[in-house]
Amino acid sequence: MSGTAIAVVLFSALLHALWNLFNKGSGDRWGFFLGQGIVLACVYGPVALWLSIGVTLSKLSWLWISLSAITHVFYAIYLLKAYDAGDLSVAYPLSRTAPVLVAGWDLMTTRGVLTAAGVSGTLLAGFGVLLLQLPAVRSQGLRAVWFAPVTRYALTTALFVAGFTIIDKQGVQVTPPFLYLYLLSLGESLLLALWLGSRSLARVRAEFRSNGRSMLFSGVVGAFGYLLILWALTASPASYVLGLRQCSIVFGVLLGRFVLGEGETRYRLVGAGVIAAGSAMIAIFG
Repeated sequence: MSGTAIAVVLFSALLHALWNLFNKGSGDRWGFFLGQGIVLACVYGPVALWLSIGVTLSKLSWLWISLSAITHVFYAIYLLKAYDAGDLSVAYPLSRTAPVLVAGWDLMTTRGVLTAAGVSGTLLAGFGVLLLQLPAVRSQGLRAVWFAPVTRYALTTALFVAGFTIIDKQGVQVTPPFLYLYLLSLGESLLLALWLGSRSLARVRAEFRSNGRSMLFSGVVGAFGYLLILWALTASPASYVLGLRQCSIVFGVLLGRFVLGEGETRYRLVGAGVIAAGSAMIAIFG
């Protein structure tokens, strides 16, 4: 990866951790998540309209956009379930175990692009995520931790993270990244509104009254952070981009400890350190 790509992905990682902090700390997480999607649509709509002038999207573009929107909405559903079930410093890292899955995909589909050190860094980042659960395993047993709701929901989230990363890698090859992001976000918000039912807008309004500034921040910054990732995906293997972005877990654990006051963060910080080491391997050798 180039130095520019590394810097872009690391900055995106910080924005993503902040985005998750505001989601975890909201009153009604479901209303908050849908609300930030509405903010994104309103704020970035004029830019998307301007960029779409003279652009005709192919059937393949619409296919990737549709698949991404569907995958993103399931990601949102299970991420929010994980946040309802456990701490940010547990749910967020476990939901980011996707680099291992994406590395396997890249190994099967790329030729001569990946290096042994880069792949090792990706796997190390994934292993660091698992270390975060060591205290719970020691006190409760592996079976109890494995079947705990927060573990189940967070690991399911990771499957969808891997899915939309692979899909988006293909999508931005045939669609301008900003338009791609905007359209998939619209689709995600519409699908989530259908999932929440008739009271979805009422929940958004109620959450905005109590948490409007955070919702505005998340809607603007969250979209910008993922736009940076889409740009990186146009120039780098998906497993490297996602592996390096795991540095967001380090930020997430620190935010959980010092902002939300979550306890038992010693092992979580050790796991975060392993993740950072794996990410460094990707940055240096990938």
